[in-house]
Amino acid sequence: MTIMSGGTAIYAAHYFLGRPTGHFGEHFPILLAHITGGSVALLLGPWQFSTKLRERALNLHRWLGRIYLAAVALGSLAGFTLAFFSEEGPPTRFGFGAPAVLWFATGLIAYRRILHGNIESHRQWMVRNYALTLAAVTLRNELPLMLVARMQFSHAYVIVSWLCWVPNLLVAEWLLRRQASQVNHFSPERVF
Repeated sequence: MTIMSGGTAIYAAHYFLGRPTGHFGEHFPILLAHITGGSVALLLGPWQFSTKLRERALNLHRWLGRIYLAAVALGSLAGFTLAFFSEEGPPTRFGFGAPAVLWFATGLIAYRRILHGNIESHRQWMVRNYALTLAAVTLRNELPLMLVARMQFSHAYVIVSWLCWVPNLLVAEWLLRRQASQVNHFSPERVF
């Protein structure tokens, strides 16, 4: 996860070297805000799940978390704005707009949960949030495969606008529910 997140952030950095052509070039400042927020989130996110980091440097974990959530806010707001300009119309506008809203909302919920001292709920919402952050990685893996399979770009783009994030959230929910059922299955109340 860390390697793929880093690779995606490094790949995205090429946009800082020059303005792209096409619809991304027309909205270049917004694109750069999205890339900046997304790249910072991709690079910091994996470290936030490190138990060792939390145990050894809780204050660092908290500050990295604040930076991560600020990056998510920047990336999601810019991503939501970019979704309005998606070339393939309403299916991709909604397909890219919905995860931008969910990315912001899950980060906000996670932040509010930790402010109220609900560590477990905070952790669960951060898992959901990082699953949405990983949509950048998923998209960059899926789209080239579709194009290699000779799918027309316009069709692939519509499909990937949904396929880059919906499965990520489903896997995150499955993992969270699986973990919760294991905890419930082995809880002391059930033993005694």
